[in-house]
Amino acid sequence: MEQATIDTGEGPVALLLHGQPGRGADWLPVAKRLRGRMRAIAPDRPGYGRTGGEAVGLRANAAAAVTLLDRLQVDSAVVAGHSWGAGIALATAVEFPQRVRALVLVGAPAPTASPSRIDRALASRLLGPPMTRLGFWAAALCLSPAPLRNLARTALPDPEDRLATIAAEWRGRDVWRSFYAEQRAFVEEMPALAGSLPEVDAPVTIVAGRRDRISPPSQARKLARDLPSATLLEVDGGHLLPQQSPRLVADAIARRPGGTRRGLSRR
Repeated sequence: MEQATIDTGEGPVALLLHGQPGRGADWLPVAKRLRGRMRAIAPDRPGYGRTGGEAVGLRANAAAAVTLLDRLQVDSAVVAGHSWGAGIALATAVEFPQRVRALVLVGAPAPTASPSRIDRALASRLLGPPMTRLGFWAAALCLSPAPLRNLARTALPDPEDRLATIAAEWRGRDVWRSFYAEQRAFVEEMPALAGSLPEVDAPVTIVAGRRDRISPPSQARKLARDLPSATLLEVDGGHLLPQQSPRLVADAIARRPGGTRRGLSRR
């Protein structure tokens, strides 16, 4: 399956992997701030956006990412992943280390941390499908009226009104099925990455929002301890840092390993 892709800018390549659910356009605020510094490639991953099709697991997503790099004739890239996409970035570094120049993990879960009760419930064969379908239906209903989208923008800047597109997708497409498939992969495949973390020799930058309730800073600290070459940046913000703090995330991606950390608050 050929992934639909946003491809903008010139220079060293940054491969930007969105979370669960999501689409490549989630990275547009970051891609705009990388212009003049890097070429940003942000695909709609399998099961989402213009790519569609069936969702796949972490390692299959990593293979799809490398297939995309092959198609675009890119030898290696800085691979950045947000949330679930951070798991794909890690899997790519494990399975295809020669294709990864550096990793940037934003709002990342820790493979060595036990999945929460909610994560396990959403991955359950019995409870997962109805819970997920109902959740997406309710979310789409809330985002459909323009006044409620305007209220959502107070927490999530959306100058291009992509929230309206997201609401339409969640109402009329099987995005919930993709979410559920990836939720099962999260519970089943993410722990398997834990034993491979010491093998990741690419430089890693972990960006964690201090107010992140989905992947809290405690997970980022654990991940930083598990990786041999990791820099942890705890910053003001929540889980949606690529949209809420795009310049900060772009700076983390564009910064060369061993370079300065100017513009990033560290803790």
